[in-house]
Amino acid sequence: MEPAPPEFDLIAQLWAPLTLGAPGAFGLKDDVAQLSSAPFGHVVTCDQIIENTHFLPSDPLDWVAKRLVRRNLSDLIAKGCKPIGAFLSVAWPRSRPYAHLTDFAAGLGQDLAELCGACPLLGGDTSTTQGPLVASLTLIGAPLSVAGQPILRSGAQASDLIFLTGTIGDPYLGLQVRLGLMDGQGLEGAVAIALAPSPPPLAVAAIIATHAKASIDISDGLLADAGHVAAASGLALELDLERVPLSAEARVFLDRAQTPVEALLSLVTGGDDYQALTCVAPADAEAFASKMMALGVKITQIGVCGDGQGLTLFFHGERLDLPARTGWQFSGA
Repeated sequence: MEPAPPEFDLIAQLWAPLTLGAPGAFGLKDDVAQLSSAPFGHVVTCDQIIENTHFLPSDPLDWVAKRLVRRNLSDLIAKGCKPIGAFLSVAWPRSRPYAHLTDFAAGLGQDLAELCGACPLLGGDTSTTQGPLVASLTLIGAPLSVAGQPILRSGAQASDLIFLTGTIGDPYLGLQVRLGLMDGQGLEGAVAIALAPSPPPLAVAAIIATHAKASIDISDGLLADAGHVAAASGLALELDLERVPLSAEARVFLDRAQTPVEALLSLVTGGDDYQALTCVAPADAEAFASKMMALGVKITQIGVCGDGQGLTLFFHGERLDLPARTGWQFSGA
């Protein structure tokens, strides 16, 4: 196995090129970075990936890094913010060859450049471990709203229309196939998506910043995250499940399911979709949707906000009980 170079050589070879020459990175030759001042301050999001929890040991390492970037980027886009800097911490297993680390750096750099609008890496830490691969990325963002504030979960109002970008369920389907829990025939596209689901394009952040009252990225599961908005905004979110946008692969899955409603519920609770759920005032809905479509972004109204509390589900006009599990939940057990 090829040994990794000394720490400072590794920084120079792998991480320093990802600074893109940002002056505040100091070439990664110091212990700190400096952010440029922002009129309304910065926003920060941080997510991590853990081997055997968020990805499989056999996954290509460039795609593992892309998954890490996209987990964070989807948060900023849904908040109406653009990334302006990144910090990376990696605990690298001694059992993995150095070549894998170069693959990881390549995937990270590609997504920071292409999806994040040439966002520079400003610092972080690389260490080794006897355990599994663990990596954490922190993205610094700048709000794009006129008020200079992120679009929070708590701003929805009764009568707001609920919109969803993209489609839901493919990451869940792809993972089930990869784990050998589901027949993969007809689901090849979902398997590819599951490696590193793509959030909406970065330009969507400005549209959300202009028109959305509340917004959240779909990472825990559509039902769980919609419930987060309902709780934070102190109102009811009514979702029409038959309106939830699905890919051709997801339609294949539903068509061969013995109980289509249960199959649909598995898609809307699976998580890791990285799409944006937004609440928009009726007066702004047409402009909001038109701008999304002009970008080539699929946008679907899936419900409405109302008086009350919590989440209410409908399917073809009939009310459904909430499933016991609405999405991912942390367990300390």
